[in-house]
Amino acid sequence: MKRAAFACLLAFAAGGCRSRDKGTTSPAAQPSFSGDIEPVLARYCASADGCHGDHPTHSVSLDLRPSHAYAALVSVPAKTRAGAVRVVPREPERSFLLDKLTGTLAFGEGKPMPLDPATGAPPERSPLPPAFVDQVLKGWIGRGAPDD
Repeated sequence: MKRAAFACLLAFAAGGCRSRDKGTTSPAAQPSFSGDIEPVLARYCASADGCHGDHPTHSVSLDLRPSHAYAALVSVPAKTRAGAVRVVPREPERSFLLDKLTGTLAFGEGKPMPLDPATGAPPERSPLPPAFVDQVLKGWIGRGAPDD
């Protein structure tokens, strides 16, 4: 029994475990705003001068510092895309934040984010952690963008 419990624990850590008794799968950890998204926004979007933090430029009005980011993103109209919303709960495909982070922008919708803090230009490769947008951010938005 101990061996089965240990194997189940290892499988759960890898993303799921099928119980021998019930034939069910344990739910995988779901991304949370405070644990998975806010720290990435703070590090890559709010830490450099001129960005979305303590010392923004005159053209930046989006505050992505911890304790400000959620209210600035969820159900808030985007300023550079008419009719768009920064984060639309349960609808990642309609959330402008994803387009900003992937560079899916039209002329006049600003620069892809995050910018290189040294140059102020979009880097060739995003510094965001791998799969952050496609798995973590989309997963969180898809489950309703809760303030968790």
